[in-house]
Amino acid sequence: MNEEKICVDASRPATLNNGGSLDDWPSLQEAVVAWDRLPPEQRKHATIRVIGGPLFTAAEIELLHDRKGRS
Repeated sequence: MNEEKICVDASRPATLNNGGSLDDWPSLQEAVVAWDRLPPEQRKHATIRVIGGPLFTAAEIELLHDRKGRS
């Protein structure tokens, strides 16, 4: 599987939608950490939206890469 990474600014605020609630996080990086802690079944249906930016599905979240060199 050779999928390209999605470069993002991980410092931007984001909202995690886990299907049951919306949780705001001060950074996309923190939202991804919270997403990663969800149970697998819940994680595959969850999304993250960068405030004022794009919406990422579970498949896309796995490909996020901080363009500043951190993933």
